[in-house]
Amino acid sequence: MKNIAYKNIGSLFVLITLFLVAWGGSSCKDDDDGSNSPATITKVYLEDAKSSVTDREVAFARIGQLLRLEGSGFTGVQKVYFNGKSATFNPALATDNNLFVQIPDGTPIIDAAPDVLNTIIMEKGGTQYEHPFEIRAAAPAITSISHTMPQAGDVITIYGTGLQGVKQVLFPGNIEGTNITSDNEDGRWCLVTVPAGITTSGSITVIGANGGAYSPAYFNYKEGLLHNFDDVQNYNWGSGIDNTALTAVIPSSAGNSPKSQGGYQCFNADGNLAAGNVQKFWLNSSPVMDIMGKLPASTPTDQCGIQMDIYVDGAWNSGIIRYVAADGWGNDRYCMLYQPVYPNGTSYNATAFVNPGCWFTITLPFSLSADFTDKTLGDVIAQMGQASYMQTGPFFENSGIKDVFDPVAATEKIYFDNIRIVPLSAPAYSDFPDEE
Repeated sequence: MKNIAYKNIGSLFVLITLFLVAWGGSSCKDDDDGSNSPATITKVYLEDAKSSVTDREVAFARIGQLLRLEGSGFTGVQKVYFNGKSATFNPALATDNNLFVQIPDGTPIIDAAPDVLNTIIMEKGGTQYEHPFEIRAAAPAITSISHTMPQAGDVITIYGTGLQGVKQVLFPGNIEGTNITSDNEDGRWCLVTVPAGITTSGSITVIGANGGAYSPAYFNYKEGLLHNFDDVQNYNWGSGIDNTALTAVIPSSAGNSPKSQGGYQCFNADGNLAAGNVQKFWLNSSPVMDIMGKLPASTPTDQCGIQMDIYVDGAWNSGIIRYVAADGWGNDRYCMLYQPVYPNGTSYNATAFVNPGCWFTITLPFSLSADFTDKTLGDVIAQMGQASYMQTGPFFENSGIKDVFDPVAATEKIYFDNIRIVPLSAPAYSDFPDEE
């Protein structure tokens, strides 16, 4: 994002000094008169040292951003308020015509009093001087999407922050979603119906009351499909599972939520995998490596990974999904874990699995593996090529987590489909079109 919340005005000291030199000379001559004149704001500028325009005149700003107020009569200003919230500023860095101030954390937006909403107020000599100015919450962000390869008509959930008042959701190709509902209280999610006609992959764009945000560019990333039990049939073999694809549409009671798409497969189909047992689904590494090579080899491992869609039938009471990228070094090497009961690998973070009752996407960045941390996709592919066994794929492993819990018989059934590699980076969204 181009919007930086500066926690310390000193980080922009050099930039501010240049402005003070430019405007300070004439201001010094007016200090005596300015101390008795009204505090009048004529323009507001956004200060962003990392932007292509470091001093930009703006009609709005966000919580945490640093502003330069331009006008007259600033000498003697004692307080500055944004939407009624008092802000801290350094009078020593001010002149009669310029004052630098940061919009403070905790500035009210939705719950601001109507008489101070979207105002900057300067207090001087017991008098308050008001300037109308739009103040927005911090820029929104998308953290995840419930299903990144859904079908037209499916209702999906977009998770993030600042997602209040979402009015538009654009899918790749600038195709608009419909039936949008957003969490206007906390801004943590919005629901949208997937439109027809999506033929390309990329980011989802969400635009709401707090501005816009892009998702990672993994939506509908079919060019990264490794296996989907339909038209992408990489050679595979199963250990402990039936290698014949299932085709019944499930779940039948999901309404408009995502359902199965053609063929798929199931771990723990009998719903009683004993403690210590493992079921495996292997893909031939050679074609997988070719498909993975469509992403730049220089991609950091925290910016790419494996996604697959799963449907969980029953309460997840034991076991984990382990995706083995490169086989031959034991189950604990070159692999990433999905462990929803113990998400951080410790009993202190035990979380009951909340079953959404429909298909959803899980994402496993390669950086989840200690062997791939701070590496690149090229390193992952090279390791796969050096493997003793040219195979890669997901396990359902009911062996527990070391020093955390002892497994019991797993009763949940885990259906899976659309195994794919995806990019995980999101484009930067700017409030200013010239910076896109």
